[in-house]
Amino acid sequence: MAYKFRIYPDGEQARLLRRTIGCCRLVYNTCLEQKRLERHRSDPRRLSAIDQNKQLADLKAELPWLREVPHHCLQQAVIDLHRAYANFFEGRAAYPKPRRKYENESFRYPDAKQIAFREGEILLPKARWVRMVAHREVVGTVKNVTVSLSGDHWYASIQVEREVAEPSVRDGIELGGDLGVVNALALSDGAVYDLPRMSDAEKRREETLARVVSRRKKGSKNRAKAQRDLRNFRARIARRRRDAKHKVTTAVVCRCAVIYLEDLKVKNLTASARGTVEEPGTNVARKAGSNRSMLDVSPGETVRQIECKMRRSGGGVYYVNPAYTSQRCHACGHIEAANRPDRDTFKCLSCGHAACADHNAALNILHLGRKARTGGHPEMACESNPAAGRKQEEDGSSPRANAA
Repeated sequence: MAYKFRIYPDGEQARLLRRTIGCCRLVYNTCLEQKRLERHRSDPRRLSAIDQNKQLADLKAELPWLREVPHHCLQQAVIDLHRAYANFFEGRAAYPKPRRKYENESFRYPDAKQIAFREGEILLPKARWVRMVAHREVVGTVKNVTVSLSGDHWYASIQVEREVAEPSVRDGIELGGDLGVVNALALSDGAVYDLPRMSDAEKRREETLARVVSRRKKGSKNRAKAQRDLRNFRARIARRRRDAKHKVTTAVVCRCAVIYLEDLKVKNLTASARGTVEEPGTNVARKAGSNRSMLDVSPGETVRQIECKMRRSGGGVYYVNPAYTSQRCHACGHIEAANRPDRDTFKCLSCGHAACADHNAALNILHLGRKARTGGHPEMACESNPAAGRKQEEDGSSPRANAA
C-alpha cells in the first residue's frame, strides 16, 4: 500500500526536483528512441533495461548536468520504459509514447535506505530534509518514494510493505448499481450518488485561460505564466473530482456487502461517431457531447475503486451485462425501447409500471446479478472477494466478467 502526503520544498529544493523530472524525461525518451531503432540494427539481440542502464555513464559524460540529479531516479526511468513495453506486448497498454513536459510529472527514489523521516519532514537524496504534512502515521517497511507535481503542488507517495490480516467475508445486504451520466451511481435501494461537474462559470474560466495561452508568444515568460495558471486550474478541478469519487465509493462500500454493477465497456461507449470520408457519421456533435458527459463522471474509475475497496473489506462485486437493463420493466419483465419516454422516466407500456429510470435499471441489475450468481452460472459472474482478488492481481489477470 502507499501513503500520499503533500510536501513543501523550498526554492532550491523545488528547482532540484524539477531538474530531476526533466532529466528522467530525457533518459526515458532517449532510451525509447533506442528501442525504436532496434529494428534497423544488424545485431538480433534486443536492448534490456540492464544494457541501457549501463549506458547512462556514457550519457552523463556527454551531458554533465545529468550528474546533478540522483542516479537511481534515472535508472528507474529506464525500468519504467521496459515495464511499459512489457505492458504493451502483454496487451495491457498501448505502445509507449515519449514523455512530454507538464504531463504526469513524477520520478521515483527506489532505495529505502536513503529515505528517512522526522517530525514534519522527509529526507530525500540530494534534496535533504523536505517539509511534509503527514496526516497519519506511516506503518510498514518503506520500499520506495515517488515524488510528483500536480499544478504547483508537490506530493510524496510512500510505498510500504506490511502484513495485513485476511479480511473475513462480510454479511450484509445486496444492492444493484446503475452507472449513469446525470446520476453517477443509482442503487437499487433508492440511494443516488452524484459527482461534481464543472459549472458554466468554470468552463468559461478554462476557455479564457486556454485562449490566453494561445495568444502568448511561444517561448515567452508570459506564455509560461499563462500555462501555469491553466495547469493550476485543471489540477484543482481534478483534485475536487478525486476527493468526491473516493467519498462516494467509500459510502457505497460501507452500505452493502455485495454489489452488482454493469460491465460497461467505456472505451466502446465513448468512441467517436465521426466515421470515415467514405461513410461519415451522423449526430457527431451530439455524440461528442455525450462522450464528454460520460467521461466527466469517469464510470470506469468508479468501478475500479468500488472493486478495490470491496476486496479489502471482505465484500463482493459481480458484473452484469448491461444490455436492455434500461428498457426492461422490473415489475413484469417487458422489454421495449418506448418504455423510456425520456432520460429520467420509465413507464412500462405493458403493465403501466412507472418509476425513476435509473432506479428501475438498478433493480434489473440486482435481479440479473442474483439470477446469474445463484442460478447455476457461477462462471458468468465474478466475485471480487479478498482471496480471489489477491490471486488475480498476482497472476496479472482481470477480475472482471459478465454476469448475465
